[in-house]
Amino acid sequence: FKTPIATTLTAIEGIQQFNPSKDPEKTDRYLDISKVQLQKLDQMVEKLLETAALDSDQLVLKKERIDPAPVLTQLVQKFQTLAPEKEFTLLLPPSCRPIEVDPFHFEQVISNLLRNAAEAMPQKKGATITLSAHDQNGFVDLHVIDNGPGIPAEHLDKIFEPFFTTKEVGEGTGLGLPLCRKLVEGQDGEISVQKSLLGGARLTVSLPLSE
Repeated sequence: FKTPIATTLTAIEGIQQFNPSKDPEKTDRYLDISKVQLQKLDQMVEKLLETAALDSDQLVLKKERIDPAPVLTQLVQKFQTLAPEKEFTLLLPPSCRPIEVDPFHFEQVISNLLRNAAEAMPQKKGATITLSAHDQNGFVDLHVIDNGPGIPAEHLDKIFEPFFTTKEVGEGTGLGLPLCRKLVEGQDGEISVQKSLLGGARLTVSLPLSE
């Protein structure tokens, strides 16, 4: 943790003290260094929290009645900013019904799924990720769909296992999707994966509607 923090502080100091002429090129270089290091720090903290949450038998979920639309909109906008070379689309019904979830962990689940989809997508024009919502039988089904390489059939029943990693679901510690399953099931929901019609992966989270 100290390395990215120290590097970022040094870059900021460089902007303040070693760029008296306010050269835009030098400023951008320092800012790029800061951005990369902060992204690294963000990933390290995220993985630490994932490990702690997955290992905990006392995970507390504080469910509330929330409107999912603003959260989903904010997350799609966030990831579009982080990965502008890819196209993120949000498809919502005319009016979203409230759901009964832990707001923090609900956002964490959808964020993990969008991040995995983005990391698995090839760096090329035409890469698309779609987040959609549909009400059904007392639940809202949230689908994260991409047109990436897809997940081989032999891996479909393994991706929610701890420490399972594959390039099709995003390289990492292999804890993101198992944590998603734990958080979703802890909120009386279900999570599943299928091959999408676009040739990529289709992750579905079903969560109970609020009465």
